[in-house]
Amino acid sequence: MATKQKKNKISVFLRPIDEHRIRIIRTLVQVISFGLINGVVFGLGRMAVILPIEYPSGGPFSTVWSAFEALQYAITFGMFPYLAVSIFLLVGSIFGKTSCGWICPFGAVQDMISYIPTKKKKVSRPTNKSLGKVGLVLVIFIVVMSVIIGASWANSDPHTKTAWGAGRDMPFSTVDPVSTIFATLYYYLKWGIQGDSVGAEIGQWEFLFFLRLAVLIFVLVMIVFYPRAYCRWFCPTGVILGFFSKFSILGMKINKNRCTSGCDACEKACPVQVPILSYDKNITDKACTNCGECIDACKEGALKLTLRF
Repeated sequence: MATKQKKNKISVFLRPIDEHRIRIIRTLVQVISFGLINGVVFGLGRMAVILPIEYPSGGPFSTVWSAFEALQYAITFGMFPYLAVSIFLLVGSIFGKTSCGWICPFGAVQDMISYIPTKKKKVSRPTNKSLGKVGLVLVIFIVVMSVIIGASWANSDPHTKTAWGAGRDMPFSTVDPVSTIFATLYYYLKWGIQGDSVGAEIGQWEFLFFLRLAVLIFVLVMIVFYPRAYCRWFCPTGVILGFFSKFSILGMKINKNRCTSGCDACEKACPVQVPILSYDKNITDKACTNCGECIDACKEGALKLTLRF
């Protein structure tokens, strides 16, 4: 009897771990990834590695390059971004948007913010789909701006882009909330405290600084009430990866033969509101980040993250 009671106690203790096993594993991966991506603070050197994540390449502790920033950088210097496009194509077609759900530092920040005890809101499916187009418009605008800057640079004598100001190399960096939270605020405070001449230069960008701050606050407030709002509606990296994710080798699968209770626990758990039950086998929604929240929520084992051939 005592042995049975002991087993029951152990079972009760382990139940939360079992119910959130994917989330626990993913959180560990996010913590390790965050440490490696910010590895300069631990003595690691910067590496010539490009990843499809939202993180400023010019961050004070960054060890890697952001693929979307590399794309902008190449175009504004009049070159086709072969390497950045190849990274998006390769990673997107193999892993889909897994890097968004498991590795991206700002994705981890959004997950942490989601734990703030507020009533989470949802939007209708048509609205969710329509808002997702905002990111596409943003990508098109940024690429067009980069092409214009690149063309003006190539035709100038001598080559210069100073007229384009702070966004001359990477236009999106001027308002990018991820760049603001991981780089701008750090440098602004550091140079301001040290009285550095560069700090004085930043002070001349007062409007731009407060514009960036306003964008960041807007995004953070959105995330508090709408989980992963930046990921599903605004993120340029997510938009590009989404083009390939529906054909990716790694992705979510649903087994409708196991889905017999008629519940929608998986859809309720999905932070980006993917209409999971509308798919018969492969879940190919471009918003899906393969985070695995739906797997934890499903008590029938109808969902899994697996190779799709």
